[in-house]
Amino acid sequence: MPSGRPKRHLANRRLARLLGLALLAVPLIARAQAAPELHFQPGSSRAGFRVRLVWFQTVSGRFDDVQGGVRPDPLGHGARVHARIRVRSVRVHPAHYRARLLGPRFFDASRYPYISFRSDLIQMDDLRNGKHLHGWLTLHGITRPLTLQLSDSDCTGRGLDHCTLRLQGWLDRTRFGMHAYRALVHRRVRLDLVIRLQADDPAPATSTQEDASR
Repeated sequence: MPSGRPKRHLANRRLARLLGLALLAVPLIARAQAAPELHFQPGSSRAGFRVRLVWFQTVSGRFDDVQGGVRPDPLGHGARVHARIRVRSVRVHPAHYRARLLGPRFFDASRYPYISFRSDLIQMDDLRNGKHLHGWLTLHGITRPLTLQLSDSDCTGRGLDHCTLRLQGWLDRTRFGMHAYRALVHRRVRLDLVIRLQADDPAPATSTQEDASR
């Protein structure tokens, strides 16, 4: 009577092949079902900052060119927030501090024209519910961890489309190589971000000539 081992061996090989194909298909299926990326709405998204001087005056400003989005993880494990801020879009009060901020002793905008942030994975629902957003900030050519508090959200629907997120955090500028005027300017800087999300990809920003008097 012929042995059944060759048949069983062939069946096991076929089963293993089918399992392998199924495992390879899982990421493709998850990627196809992943939610679309949400983008920052131009004109409605901005990043502000405040820093105290030694004589108790506060210098405040904001960046008007803030681009980025919320990118879902292809495997459905959450999402990452990514942002890029154009340094020369800064407005500051008092206005005469702008030239110093853009100069080599602070932002050094000619060498480091952008500030960027990339978050760790976060659940989409946590973006609506006031959780902490952990990630990595690149400023002045140096990358350091940064935690932002989602202080408030204004959403009209169940998803994040057309949501406005408000985030706050603190950074130590000296950890990013910004040591100028330490006797006059506090090392801790407060960040305030307002992000308006939309599903449509915004049109690419067009470069405009800077108004040095802003």
